[in-house]
Formats: sequence, C-alpha cells, structure tokens
Amino acid sequence: MSSRKLLMLINFFPPAGGGGVYRPLSFVKYLSRMGWDITVVTPKPGEFWISDPSLEKQVPGGVRVVRTGSFSAGRMLGMVRGRRTDGRAGARPSVPFEAMRKFGELFLLPDTYTGWQPFAVRAASRLCREERFDALYSTSPPDSTQLTALKVASRFGIPWLADFRDPWISLYLRDPVSAAHRRILEGMEKRVAQGADTVAVTTRWQQETMVRNVPSCNAVRIPNGYDEEDFAGEAEGPPDGPLQITHCGMLTLGRRSHIFLEGLSRFLASVPGARGNVRVTFIGARESANEEWDGMDGLEGTVTFEDNMPHTDCVARERKSHALLLIKHDDERYNGLVPGKLYEYIGAQRPILALAPPGEVADIVTGLRRGEVAGPGDAGEVAAALERIYSAYAGGTLDFAYDLSPRPGFSRRAAAESLDRELELIAAGRGDA
Repeated sequence: MSSRKLLMLINFFPPAGGGGVYRPLSFVKYLSRMGWDITVVTPKPGEFWISDPSLEKQVPGGVRVVRTGSFSAGRMLGMVRGRRTDGRAGARPSVPFEAMRKFGELFLLPDTYTGWQPFAVRAASRLCREERFDALYSTSPPDSTQLTALKVASRFGIPWLADFRDPWISLYLRDPVSAAHRRILEGMEKRVAQGADTVAVTTRWQQETMVRNVPSCNAVRIPNGYDEEDFAGEAEGPPDGPLQITHCGMLTLGRRSHIFLEGLSRFLASVPGARGNVRVTFIGARESANEEWDGMDGLEGTVTFEDNMPHTDCVARERKSHALLLIKHDDERYNGLVPGKLYEYIGAQRPILALAPPGEVADIVTGLRRGEVAGPGDAGEVAAALERIYSAYAGGTLDFAYDLSPRPGFSRRAAAESLDRELELIAAGRGDA
C-alpha cells in the first residue's frame, strides 16, 4: 500500500458537473483508498457552465482541495449572463456560444480556460515549496491545464503524468484557425508530451497518434470506465408501458440529435403501432439547436428534453430505461474517440443504441453484444436499428436479445489501479533519486 503524496491539477472538479468530471473524480476517490495522500488544485466554483453539487459527496474527506481564482472566458461569460444555482443546466444559445468559441480559438491559446493558468501555477508552486510531492497528475481538456503542469513539473522536478481524456482539442477535434495557430498548438503539445514522464490516453487511436507525433513520449492507454458504486444495489428495471429510450449527457453543435430524430420519424411512420408506444428522453445540457430542428413538429408526445440533473438521478433513469442512446459526432476527426458515457451505459446493464462510425465504439458494442450500432449520419440505419430494438421489446425478449452481463473490467476502479501502477513507476524512477 502506497503512502506517497500526489498533487493533482484538475480544472473540472465538483461542484462542476458534466462528462469531464467523472474520470478525475473517480481517480481521486480510488487513489486515496490505495494510500495516496492527495491534494487537488482546482478553480473556485463557476468555471464550467454545468454544475452538480451532489458530486462533492464523492470527494473523500482526507483529500485536500485548494481552490483558486480564474479569468477564464467561460467564467467571465457566466458572470455576465448569470448562472443557475440549482445545478440543472439546460439549453444554452447555440449562436452566441459558437461566436464565443470562434473568438477564443483566435485569441486564446490553447483554449478559453487559459486564464486559470497563472492562478494554478501560483497555488501549486506555493504547495511545492511547502512540502514534497512524489508525483504530479494533470488532466485535460482543457489543454491549458497541461501547460500549467509543465511549468510546475519543470520548476520543481516532480515526476509527472499527463492524462489526456481527449486529444488536444483545437489541434485534432477542431481545425486551427490558421497555419500559425497550428504550429503553436503543435509546439505546445510536443512540449507537454516530451516533458511528462508518462502520457495517459483513453483509446487505441489516441495512443497511436501520440506516439506517431512525439515518438519519444511514453504513452500508455488507460481507458475510461464506469463507477461500480454508482450501480450498487438492485435496479428497479424498466416499468411496464411504452418503450423508453434515454440519452444522458451533453448535446453540442458537433454531437446533435437531428439524425437520430430523423431516423425515429422514419421508424414511427413505417412500423404500425409504434407511434404512441415509444418515448425518447434527452437528459442534460445542450445547445438550443437540438430542440429547434424543424422535424420536431411530428414528434410531439414522443420526444422530450430535460435539463441536467444530479448524476445519481441520471444513473437511476438509465437503469429504468428499456434502451440507452449514445450519439457520437458525425465527423471523422472524432472516429477514434470513445465517450465515457458508453462505459456508464455498460454499467447500467441496458441495451445500447450507438450512433457511431466503424471504430472502437462500434467494436465494443458489437463485440460485447450490448446493443445496436447505426452510422451517425445515416437516418435509415437508425430507423432499422430502432425497429430491431422495438421488435424485441414488443415480443418480450429485449433483455435476452443482448448480453447485459456485468463487465467489471470496464470499471473506473480498474482504470484507477492502472493509474496507480503508472504513478508508482514514475515516483520510484525519479522521486526517490
């Protein structure tokens, strides 16, 4: 059992909510149980537009949390517009947000959260002068957090693991606004990859990309997972009544509902008796364009949108659904990414309808026989997949049509054990020198 000290730089941390919170939060929880003495440096509440105060209960009492100021663009915008204080983020206006994002990509590098850097560096430096840490952990996005960690690790010589939940956003998932921006971003990524003792990534594609671009970096794959404790106890299971399909998570301008809704319309029009016997619920923060689509006119009473809710409530809704909907971006740049939500759906042990291209997501769903896969841009495939799920539901065989058995190998506890091994290696390699 380790008794080493770990400094963690985490921008999205409770009471912030959303998909980027769960992986680092679970690492904090499980690593502390493995004997790490953990200090988290994070911004004060209000950095991110989604909040879930209930997640604060998962932060172990022995973990020290140091909260700093920040001048991030998102915080400034939230102060101007005002934020909801109940944690139930709903639809944010698509057009103003897109304009803000484009402004940020032009003037703020590497991202609109870069205003946290000086505060985080100052707080982490003070801690490092006061005590000795055996390892440093940083996680992104936002990618600016990795630049913060680079400064701290270089200044104090701390063994450093950089965790990339996603690839460098403005370099791989969005086109840089100019050739000059691309060169700057590539230089930033290279400095981080070369400066870190270990780079952790979540997918095969991400690992291959990192090694190809920076051959000298030590890239290891630590996949996402689901928290087994979220699914403890007996689930209620789906109630009698219409087929309930649930989507939990953010819908953005790049990952939107339109193709699924078009496929749903086709399915309802072609299958007698289906209309009135299917309910689809989208739960979570979203860009407003998702519910302003013209095709929504024919789906009243079938499709509803609900605001973000506490994660425990969302998990309960997943477990009581007949099927769970996963939507990937209809953009080839995202083909190699595996959303963390997929693992949570696996933990919920309900059939999955994944709108995903050929790749790791499709391989997981089909390889586990966990559900159906349709192309993210093909409404016809969506309609056909819905018909297969509906047929099994109508015939009373939905829970037997797919393999819904527990998959502990996909848990966040297993991922934390992998991270623990990597941290022990870098701490032993440099920290004891």
